[in-house]
Amino acid sequence: MIELFRKHNNSEKPPYLERIDELEKVSVVRLKGKIDQTMIPVINSRIQENRRAGSRIDKNVVLDFSKVEHVDSATIAFHLIRLREYQEKGFKVGFINITNELKALLDIFKENEIFKVFASEEEAVKELNR
Repeated sequence: MIELFRKHNNSEKPPYLERIDELEKVSVVRLKGKIDQTMIPVINSRIQENRRAGSRIDKNVVLDFSKVEHVDSATIAFHLIRLREYQEKGFKVGFINITNELKALLDIFKENEIFKVFASEEEAVKELNR
């Protein structure tokens, strides 16, 4: 399961999550709102809570930023560290609907080769759902 985002028993949906669409080999995680440094404690708490509940990494992930209003560099850095865990387990992470601001941050962190940015959801799902 995708521990940054997954909801488990008796848990509220986090404020940065619109929904998760599950496909055979990929989870499309639809983010929303402002994802900035004020969200880092919320995200970290969510990770710890989900790990205690037995969450595990078992699919490729597409992160959809179409409903995200703002992302800051501190939060991107935090997420990139966590998302590397997926790659270490042999899974791929892709981004769709990113802003120029987010693209620039990925370039700054030199992560644009590691986390692929797709032009469309269809392209991302086609590549990651095999």
